[in-house]
Amino acid sequence: MLKSTLVALLLTLLARKSYDPMITNDVSEEYDFIVVGAGASGAVVARGLSDKTGMTVLLLEAGESDYNNPLVPSAIKYGELQQSPYNWNYDVAKQKYSLLEIGKNAKYPGGKILGGSTAINGMNYVRGSPHDYDSWEDHGAKGWNWKDVEPFFRKNENSVDDKMSEKAGRGGLLNISISYENPFTAKLKTAAKEIGIREVDYFDEIEGISRFVCTRYKGLRQSSSEAFLRSGYKERQKSLHIVTNALVSKIHFVTGTSGKQKATGVSFIEDGKIGNVKARKEIILSAGALRTPQILMLSGIGPKNHLEEMEIEVVSDLPGVGANFQDHFGHFVHHAIEDSQFASHTTPESITEYIMNGTGHNSAALGGSVVLHHRTKYFGTNVSLSNKKRPFPSIQALFTSANIPVVFEPTKNHTFHTLLLLAVLHPKSKGEIRLKSTNPTDQPIIDPNYLSEEDDIKMYIEGFRKLEEFEMTKAMKEIGFRLVTPQVCNGSLYTNPPRPDEFYRCYVKSFGYAAHACCTAKIGQEGDEMAVVDERLRVRHVEGLRVADASVMPHVTSSNTQAPCYMIGRKASKMMKQDWNMNE
Repeated sequence: MLKSTLVALLLTLLARKSYDPMITNDVSEEYDFIVVGAGASGAVVARGLSDKTGMTVLLLEAGESDYNNPLVPSAIKYGELQQSPYNWNYDVAKQKYSLLEIGKNAKYPGGKILGGSTAINGMNYVRGSPHDYDSWEDHGAKGWNWKDVEPFFRKNENSVDDKMSEKAGRGGLLNISISYENPFTAKLKTAAKEIGIREVDYFDEIEGISRFVCTRYKGLRQSSSEAFLRSGYKERQKSLHIVTNALVSKIHFVTGTSGKQKATGVSFIEDGKIGNVKARKEIILSAGALRTPQILMLSGIGPKNHLEEMEIEVVSDLPGVGANFQDHFGHFVHHAIEDSQFASHTTPESITEYIMNGTGHNSAALGGSVVLHHRTKYFGTNVSLSNKKRPFPSIQALFTSANIPVVFEPTKNHTFHTLLLLAVLHPKSKGEIRLKSTNPTDQPIIDPNYLSEEDDIKMYIEGFRKLEEFEMTKAMKEIGFRLVTPQVCNGSLYTNPPRPDEFYRCYVKSFGYAAHACCTAKIGQEGDEMAVVDERLRVRHVEGLRVADASVMPHVTSSNTQAPCYMIGRKASKMMKQDWNMNE
């Protein structure tokens, strides 16, 4: 039965054409706009600029098409996508204060496919806290406070679930729905009530325990490619050209009439050949927080000392390019449980339910269903530039019902486990991106500098204390919910809570996972030397160049970064239409 259902799923997905009619092989010499990167932000920008505006747009994506890929639509294939060629799997510099994935070479994920990371991620859609965006404005991002950005979230969204908050958007292009509720979800909500944690809808109020919302429709992933590029593409096929397997290597500049350097076009590598294309109006970098600063520096925009060291001609000395790297450095936390029904796992029945109805455990990546956002006593201390102590949450715990192998030492005492991802939402620790070489096919040097600040460790310990409270509730004791403790941290001494700070300090330094890179080309005011773009996302001191992706965030949000990136793309599109007097 299991074999036949899997075969049926693959045949359904492979029934699509083996070529992608949306991809062009005939690139014009010149376009009004060139967009680099087809992730959450880039796809929205490309759609907006080409939709009934009278403008021509070229979208360049370094990865291949997602069209005939059987892995992308299905949540059940999340694990395979993470290990596939459609993930950049960046190398990470050896960390001084922490380790990533003990026993393995550290890797950093990123979507190398049309749709970018939205085509390979866990589909979690969280806007964050309104206080995040008010804090952005504290940092000089004028016009990016919650009141200003909230409408752009709603315009993107199409809630297909009647149970969702009225504050969620309806009528947008991105379908979103509430995650599957399994028996483990119900137990967690009961346990949360025992310890005084409110059940909330995080569209209304983020602090508390909430069901997850996913970029999913009828059980299938809704990537930026599916939602914003494929829908209605025939109406835009003359105004929007899309090229895949096109790695942008450099932005070209000439001296403009104002005396500033003006971006006029890009070079890109496609099938081993170098292509050149011009932009009449602007180039928009949406290649993500890792590749966007790499492209800027390869093009001569970045810290002068580093560019000269790499023997790159300096177009603009912007020390903030590649700096201010921030992330949600998370930890996989395993809990053993006594009853298999509370650690849903892939069975023939669950696979059949998913294939037939698009529902059940396999409709969410790793069975993720519930998330806790909690404000510790250290809230607000993380944003050093802010004069206001904004009350955003500082800890996120994403609970899943996945029964997968323990990342450190498999337990011999329990058959079933659940997995959660614990993350500090607003770390003080900051890293940087630098060039390894002037070869655009080489990965950049990624040094996140995780846990370099003591307050980050303190916030993690507070997060583990909150998980201990769950562990000690009547509801969770009934199912034998207990932390699996790693031996590398003398775990056998600390099988029961409460556990000493020293144990958790060892834990957070020994294991980790990260996926929410941001802030490497941040928005800021003219007087901030580390600001790379202004409030309209224009790269400072040059013309004809903008950045629209996670790079521009002044600091990371209290959320997975997918939803904010969609918002950034929508707001960027609006501003460019205003600046160029285009039809809305």
